[in-house]
Amino acid sequence: MSDNAPMTGRISMDELLALLDEGAVDTVMCAAPDPYGRLVGKRLTAHAFRTLCVDGEGVNASTFVFAVDLDMNPIELPVSNVENGYLDFRLVPDMGALRRVPWEPTTVVALCDAYQSESGELLSIAPRSILRTQIQRASDQGLHVKFASELEFFLSRTSPDEAWKRGYRDLEMLSNYRSDYQMIQAGRDEWFIAQVRNGLNDFGVPIESSKPEWGLGQQEVTLDYTTALEMADRHVLFKHAVKELAARAGMTTTFMAKPRIEEVGSSCHLHMSLWSVDGDQPLCWDASTGGMSPLFGSFVSGLVEHVLELGVLLAPTVNSYKRFLPEQFAGTAIAVGHDNRSCALRLVGHGPSYRVENRIPGADVNPYYAYSAMLIAGLSGISRGLPAQTVRSGNAWRDPSVTSMWSAMHQAVAAFGRSALAEEAFGPDVYEHLLLTVQKEVRAFESGCVTDWETLRYYERV
Repeated sequence: MSDNAPMTGRISMDELLALLDEGAVDTVMCAAPDPYGRLVGKRLTAHAFRTLCVDGEGVNASTFVFAVDLDMNPIELPVSNVENGYLDFRLVPDMGALRRVPWEPTTVVALCDAYQSESGELLSIAPRSILRTQIQRASDQGLHVKFASELEFFLSRTSPDEAWKRGYRDLEMLSNYRSDYQMIQAGRDEWFIAQVRNGLNDFGVPIESSKPEWGLGQQEVTLDYTTALEMADRHVLFKHAVKELAARAGMTTTFMAKPRIEEVGSSCHLHMSLWSVDGDQPLCWDASTGGMSPLFGSFVSGLVEHVLELGVLLAPTVNSYKRFLPEQFAGTAIAVGHDNRSCALRLVGHGPSYRVENRIPGADVNPYYAYSAMLIAGLSGISRGLPAQTVRSGNAWRDPSVTSMWSAMHQAVAAFGRSALAEEAFGPDVYEHLLLTVQKEVRAFESGCVTDWETLRYYERV
């Protein structure tokens, strides 16, 4: 993978102001990622953007957006609740993260950091703030960690409105039979996937490759690797773009980890590599041994040791755990292997491209949380000087000595609730926010719904 690919779509602050003056841009979408990796914010007129974001201190919004469930119901967290009046925060554009929107030629998206309303401090629980903190911890140790997300998703020819009416059942998928890697299916899908693979370069989200996946209507797209915050931003912008472009094409898409139990799941493989703090010198490869450097070995060992206690940040929904079935290419076996897809942590490449691929996350992951978790785990391994893991060969799924990923969300939440490492690395306020959020998510499922499975199993028979 390369982080030096030519890219368009990104613009500077001066270029944006000139476009506003010319009338070529009339809308600026000020948005920040929410706890579920969705973009939330406001669309501003050209005049309002100048007044609020160039001459002012940002756009006011309610902290409510960081304390809701997926249905936008308030879940009463310390950051935002009825007692504090769901107080405001400020959306402040990151002027280095401005992008023209190719499918809305007069619109620019400005990714924002969240700031406390009455101070110049970042709102610590905002996803972008959380990742910034962990990036700084790595930098303080003289390290720069680069990431790439490799995302899978499903496409259906059924329109979003019709899919909603059907309860997302009996959708017409984009392919009729299994077509993993098949160029025939790739050609059939090209009318849409080319808009993603090539068109997102004009959105400042460069793509390396695409291919049909094993599932019916499933696609895999690999994003070019880059720095941690930039990669997380590209990840959420990619998902936003795919959803918008699919809707405009009359299609429905999903990034659920496991849309149907009889179908394969959608992963988000995370590729990670260590670099010098200036980002120029790769630190993973040991030419003398043809494998992991001692530093990288400690980093990877930290991932192995701490991935279970931080696992809820890699698998953040009840549905995430339906993907963790044996021998289905999900990262269930917590082991390290060289080019071994039965291992959760797969070593790939060589020399400057040498890296570790974390195969645990599904496509529903919030990248800011997942990258933070991996930084915390890896840095712990380095600070303790953990020896490199044994690189396993063969079928790790069937090795009884290998620990497996959690099979249910309540297990992962309980482990996170016992994690002294998470509390120390995130800080008590952020840790409490994350813990309460996932606790409420699992409680909503366990006591807030009756599933179709329960109805079919129990309705007449108990």
